[in-house]
Amino acid sequence: MRAVAYILPLALTLYALLDCVRTPSENMPARLPKPIWILLILLMIVVGPIAWIITSRVRAAEERGGEIERTVWSSRESIDLHLAQRPRPVAPDDDPEFLAHLERDIRRRRRQDKDTRMGDAPGSKDGGSGKGPDDHRSDGPGVSSDGSPTS
Repeated sequence: MRAVAYILPLALTLYALLDCVRTPSENMPARLPKPIWILLILLMIVVGPIAWIITSRVRAAEERGGEIERTVWSSRESIDLHLAQRPRPVAPDDDPEFLAHLERDIRRRRRQDKDTRMGDAPGSKDGGSGKGPDDHRSDGPGVSSDGSPTS
């Protein structure tokens, strides 16, 4: 088991180093020159090779329009890296369905208010009481809306 702890980082470093050396200089990922990548792979034992493998595969996939190259690291079928876009929540004032529903609700309330006012006292817009739509008390003169006597 101890041998794996030494062999695995060595194998990873060797693979990344060979892959970096055989990659053309104009295709180097992260805009770093080839000698810098070689130093990173050799000096940063585990992190350098992993960084090379990830960045080189991402760059290769970007060049192919999101398709991963069919190599040891991928399956025989091509894999599409483009993520499906989730529908983003729409602000209420940008959602036509919400605005239409709101408009229908406003019209319905206006019709109900108009019907209730017309039903209270025909020929009078506000029901003939002289009160607003929130004042429903009919305590008569000399009594305020909170029930206390007025002078």
